[in-house]
Amino acid sequence: MVKQVVLLAGGKGTRMRELTETIPKPMVKIGEIPVLEHLINIFKNFDDFEFLIASGYKSEIIENHFENQKNIKVINTGLETNTGGRVYNLSEYLNQEFIVTYGDGLANVDIAKLINFHYQHSSLGTITVTNPRSRFGLVEFNSSSQVTNFIEKPMLDGFINIGFFVFKKEVLDYLDESSTLETDPLINLSSDNKLFAYKHTGYFEPMDTYREYLQMNEYWKSGNPPWLDFSN
Repeated sequence: MVKQVVLLAGGKGTRMRELTETIPKPMVKIGEIPVLEHLINIFKNFDDFEFLIASGYKSEIIENHFENQKNIKVINTGLETNTGGRVYNLSEYLNQEFIVTYGDGLANVDIAKLINFHYQHSSLGTITVTNPRSRFGLVEFNSSSQVTNFIEKPMLDGFINIGFFVFKKEVLDYLDESSTLETDPLINLSSDNKLFAYKHTGYFEPMDTYREYLQMNEYWKSGNPPWLDFSN
């Protein structure tokens, strides 16, 4: 049974330098608590998981915050290590099956359904995907160039990777210390017919920009943050 979660929290967050000059991006606060803790709370809605936080940049801040917290272990996986390398560097701590996700992206993924999907397909790896929302509104017009409609930031047709991976430990055979998880490892898993995609249709937001940081805080202030709404 999947009872372990790896949180990738080692990057520098250079696109949000105004907030990450002194702290790691996953420690930026949404309301009164870091985004990393919000992410942990998503999983706590479903089961008692063990959490391995793969830190790097300013690791001591994450270590100090989670010191003495039950079932949470912070492991410094290197300052410049890529995502796949961080998972590889946790080899000695990993269970036979585990979840991996990004430490700065929030989503109301139904973790129980994700795990069941993974078991149903007997896959080495499962990746969670969703339709992204356009960052821009669209304008529609007819053949005469007359504007007919405005669509406010519609959902796009393709799918993107949002993390929330489920892996068997054999995935380590596809990794090494220099791996970037999202390139050769996933491509090779796919080529070997060992990777399946779980479609998430609910809320997802990465905290990649200051605008997204502000939006997440507005959601939190509302008292009903969408990343904790599992009603659908």
